[in-house]
Amino acid sequence: MDAINKETNENGSTKGFNTTSSLEEFYAGSGILLTGATGFVGKGLLEKFIRMCPRIAAIFILIRPKTNETVEKQFKKLLDDPIYDGIKAKNPSLFSRVYPVKGDVSLPDLGLSQKYRNMLLEKVNIVFHAAATVRFNEPLHVAVNVNTSGTARVVELWNELKHPISFVHVSTAYSNANLQEIEEKVYTTSLKPSEVIDMCDKFDKTSINKIEKEILKTYPNTYTFSKNLAEQIVANKCKDLPVAIVRPSIVGASLEEPCPGWLENISAITGVILLVSRGCATVMRGRRDARLDIVPLDFVVDTIISTAWHVTLHPEHEVKVYNCTSNANPLR
Repeated sequence: MDAINKETNENGSTKGFNTTSSLEEFYAGSGILLTGATGFVGKGLLEKFIRMCPRIAAIFILIRPKTNETVEKQFKKLLDDPIYDGIKAKNPSLFSRVYPVKGDVSLPDLGLSQKYRNMLLEKVNIVFHAAATVRFNEPLHVAVNVNTSGTARVVELWNELKHPISFVHVSTAYSNANLQEIEEKVYTTSLKPSEVIDMCDKFDKTSINKIEKEILKTYPNTYTFSKNLAEQIVANKCKDLPVAIVRPSIVGASLEEPCPGWLENISAITGVILLVSRGCATVMRGRRDARLDIVPLDFVVDTIISTAWHVTLHPEHEVKVYNCTSNANPLR
């Protein structure tokens, strides 16, 4: 922790942050907390921050401990990814500003030790919350605990920061999949987030499974529903603050950065595209009027990074929402 204290912005001053016109200047001297850094979008964010914002004081990444892997081992594996090779070749010292923090959004107080929580409260200025379970068939109580309650826990941390600047919550364009057109605003559900959280906390798993369909109603799965509830929590608890929600649609391979066509793994829609491109799949069942809205990873990363700056320059009473989709030219 002593090393971190020396590296980070000691006075935590936010003076000048709301007047700068340069993104690099905006992030200079700031402390960043990134959740979900081991995921696809999180990796893209981390790589761009390291490469393009060399004056960031510190980047703290929340890493969930695994049974067979320590946080330190996961951190090493993360930075061993080939997407960081260019940075290592040009300026390897930039990695000294990245610090792994043992934590878990699914646990009370984010699973942080008091020592590390105090450190984050003192040293972090900007929070990017990208951690989530993206499984569509996740049991309701699991999806709500990670995506909804997890977001509430991050918001709680943000509200306690000593020197806050801005907070960006990464949601999904499908958080309102029951609607035909989505405006850049937060939509409510028949059940309040607190009511759903209470049910998931108090009822046993069998009871929750029985009433899941009734709770979801017009929502296609627990993922989209729990992400909507998370948006409501952000909107309700962060009014009058420089806080924003970014809603990307399906995040696809990068267009240019960190390199053309970069993917974390082959799964979901990328697996389907690979099969089609290789000629292994020539026919797929689907609706003729369905549209496949895919956005390159680097577009999403740039939107998220710019949003923290933009919402600081243009604060409003309501939490700002930014849809990040390719609606103008979707695949059919």
